[in-house]
Amino acid sequence: MSDSAKGPLAGYLFQFEKALLLLASLDSSNELITIEGADDISAYDESNVLIITVQAKHSISPSGTTFEDTSYSLWRTLEIWIQKLQKNIFSDQTDFICATNKKIPVTSLLFKIKNLPLKEVINTFKDLLKEQELKLKTLRNKDPNSGKSISLTIKLIKFVLKNSKEFEIIKNHIKIDDEENLKEKFITKIHMMSDLVTPTQRDNVYDIFYGWIVNNSVFRWRNSTEAIFMKKDFDDKMALIHSNPSIVNAIFRTKQSLGSISEDDIFKRKKELFVKQIEDINRRHEAKERKIKDAILDFIYSDIEISYIITMGNYTKEDFDAFLEECYERWQQCYDSNVIMEIQKYNDEDKNALAIKIYDTVMDEIDIKFKDDFSFTTGNKYIRNGSLLRLSNIPRIGWHPEWETKYIAVHEAN
Repeated sequence: MSDSAKGPLAGYLFQFEKALLLLASLDSSNELITIEGADDISAYDESNVLIITVQAKHSISPSGTTFEDTSYSLWRTLEIWIQKLQKNIFSDQTDFICATNKKIPVTSLLFKIKNLPLKEVINTFKDLLKEQELKLKTLRNKDPNSGKSISLTIKLIKFVLKNSKEFEIIKNHIKIDDEENLKEKFITKIHMMSDLVTPTQRDNVYDIFYGWIVNNSVFRWRNSTEAIFMKKDFDDKMALIHSNPSIVNAIFRTKQSLGSISEDDIFKRKKELFVKQIEDINRRHEAKERKIKDAILDFIYSDIEISYIITMGNYTKEDFDAFLEECYERWQQCYDSNVIMEIQKYNDEDKNALAIKIYDTVMDEIDIKFKDDFSFTTGNKYIRNGSLLRLSNIPRIGWHPEWETKYIAVHEAN
């Protein structure tokens, strides 16, 4: 994707993020926001008075800035706001917010507008106008067709100076939201910064909300309606999210979010005892190879994620040791319910059938919860399976009815 495409796309995404934060910040269930309505984003109180309007500007360049002193975006923003004040769309009850992902220097014109007395700001505008007019004259002495962007800025500065009454209202209510971490602010606003909430839960909740506001906006625009969201809509969505077990129980990241494992790393694990235990079960070759590869991936991913969770401080090594004990107990129950007779009463074919039954049941069917509350989903089941495989690697558990005599002595010898 070219930078010319990335820039506008990033701007739209930033606008939705800002809208989501503003929606979460509303106080009453009957308050609402609009996207691409009166402005980039606007908020209304219960009486349908427009209380907040936002111009959202985003830059993808590492050294980029927005709302620069002579930029079209700054002066066009002021022009739009003045025009809408004149049409009574905005009022002296409206907060005017310049929002950007970049840092705006405190020496910038925007901060001068916010902090200096009106008279000083007007004089600054006049000085800037003279500078731009001189710059344009110098350029056009060399090339009569140059300086089109400067000409536009000059026109906008003159417009603002001509409408100083409306500008004063903007100046008295202007706010600057720069270099914002919108996701972190949103998570804080919805009270999910507790140590009891995992990073994965936060990510999942944010992603769901973000997809919700984007998809609903696009759907409404395609159907020629406004993208309007009431705080009640937001609260209803929050209630649905909190009642969703896959969100509430999302302690662990998915395999996909952890990245890929190299073939070399997979090959190195093939000498592990947990792999040997699976190899020794007779079943169709292709199926066995898939199960071995899946087991190796689960084993590796489980190690990565458990170390990460412990390092993050959400859960401890003792918590995972307790989970291993739970895995052991569930394996033992499965083993005892399948290996009913004394082992010597089974022939080799029966023993192999039992090994298949025990492995597939334990790895695919038994529900084992972490900390008694958290169930595993298809996306993070590798933690559960990796823990069982770790036990089979010691080996503390096995799949073949004679696993103890087949593997413990060998393991101890090594």
